[in-house]
Amino acid sequence: MATQLSAAGDGGATTDEDEMEEEAAAEYDDELDEESCHGLRCDAVTHLSLAELPAALAECLATLPAPTAEEITMGHLCPPAERDSLLTRAILVMVAVENLRDANTLLSSYATDIESREPAELTKSYMNKQDKIAPAHVVFNAMLLRVCEKDAKTGPLYSWMLRSFNHELSRMYKPDLVKSYTTKIGRVYFDIQPPPSMMNMMENMMSMMGGGAGAGGAGGINPAMMQAAMNAAAGGGVLIF
Repeated sequence: MATQLSAAGDGGATTDEDEMEEEAAAEYDDELDEESCHGLRCDAVTHLSLAELPAALAECLATLPAPTAEEITMGHLCPPAERDSLLTRAILVMVAVENLRDANTLLSSYATDIESREPAELTKSYMNKQDKIAPAHVVFNAMLLRVCEKDAKTGPLYSWMLRSFNHELSRMYKPDLVKSYTTKIGRVYFDIQPPPSMMNMMENMMSMMGGGAGAGGAGGINPAMMQAAMNAAAGGGVLIF
């Protein structure tokens, strides 16, 4: 017994607790590595968006896996699917810097070549929350582009869209930065002025990375607003994509 204790004290043996600590440390390192990689991909997507390279963005997104069942469940606790969230980040950045051309190009490529789910199925699910499926990012982005192509009178519709999609936006990487993108979009396209404190924060974020804006909130599906959003999307020449 004394020999065993001495060996353990000298590092000659490991206990179950030691092994558990090592496993926990390894798992923590893996999580940090995964988060770090996602952060780098978010930065890359932002830079490609600002560089006006929608084709390169589509190629990058095509290499990522499709969403899992957990990631598209209504009220999911995990972050959104990486492919979906990077698409939304890219679209928000482009729209915030008033580059609707490349935003439409990217969304069209994504819907045609990358998104495997049927547009009609995604649109129906977006309107019917009884299916317990989270709102699809590709549908939100399509409605966003169509609304931004209208006039400032659609500002209330834009605000409602953000509230109904807030669960997804708030779980994306650096949600405050995402909020700054949507705030700038509201200001540029719909003359929605944020509070002075938010404006200062937004301008500081934008000055550090060269473009962006944000807004958000909580809210459920309002049938009238939902129909208005779909009508706005239809007015763009295609229902959603």
